[in-house]
Amino acid sequence: MKVKQLVLGLSVAVLCATTQFSCNSKPENKAEEVKDEKEDVIEAQRDGESKEEVMDEQADLDSARKDYKEAVKDSIRNK
Repeated sequence: MKVKQLVLGLSVAVLCATTQFSCNSKPENKAEEVKDEKEDVIEAQRDGESKEEVMDEQADLDSARKDYKEAVKDSIRNK
């Protein structure tokens, strides 16, 4: 009986810990996307790509920033 309670208690603890980490991962993933898009814009400018290509990369960066802000707002609202 005590072994079952111990296993159940540990499994609940693991479940709670993983839930906490998974909730915080969405804003972190979005932040990583913003970082990657920013590097793409800088690389496009450095490589001397056309103005349209740089503007496309900048639009992707702006979209990633918007997604990041929404993810942060959602994580704050859910707490």
